[in-house]
Amino acid sequence: MSALITTRIHTASTLLGKVRALVSVFLLCCVAPFATASENPYTLIEGVSSELLGVIRSEGGNVSANPQRYYSAVDRVLAPVVDFDFIARGVMGSHAKKATPAQRAKFASTFRRDLVATFARGVASFGNMDVKVLNPGSAPSGNRVNVLQEVRSKEGVTKVSYTLVRNRSGQWKLINVILNGVNLGKTFRGQFSQAMQANGGDIDKVIAGWSAADQVG
Repeated sequence: MSALITTRIHTASTLLGKVRALVSVFLLCCVAPFATASENPYTLIEGVSSELLGVIRSEGGNVSANPQRYYSAVDRVLAPVVDFDFIARGVMGSHAKKATPAQRAKFASTFRRDLVATFARGVASFGNMDVKVLNPGSAPSGNRVNVLQEVRSKEGVTKVSYTLVRNRSGQWKLINVILNGVNLGKTFRGQFSQAMQANGGDIDKVIAGWSAADQVG
């Protein structure tokens, strides 16, 4: 097992305890039938929460017997609002400029699959959560907003901050999450940078190693 995969597994294990809070992150994402991505982002988060929780409750039992069915159901919930391409490019950092369009597209696809699978496994048994937006407000006039949410479960209380931006079509897109002060965007970017160093700057090897990591466990 490569050093990169070992590092990814260790990091995934560290984040697994926090991934429960990620329920509320991705509770944003299935915009129908509750809301459209162009509406008030606070209302969007509150309305869509029950949709993902419903998926977890109905499909979470398939995580062992039919994981791909469960992962696909979760991905369908996340896809409309989470800007995976933007996040993946941010994770690549300055290396994104050196990568070819094909490499950037490959990493975006790999990153999305890995993130969805890790998230889905982590929350499979956590359908009974209480989520609450702490700073509800009217639709902001600007194109960027931080929405604060509290996630309560039997494990305790986690504070989550979501960064959303409004794109040119007027849709709100999730681009980053902070869990109890831990910036996930920066965490993943640090992982990518370390992987580049470990692989002598070979982007293809980094992508291949990242892809392999989601096959473990």
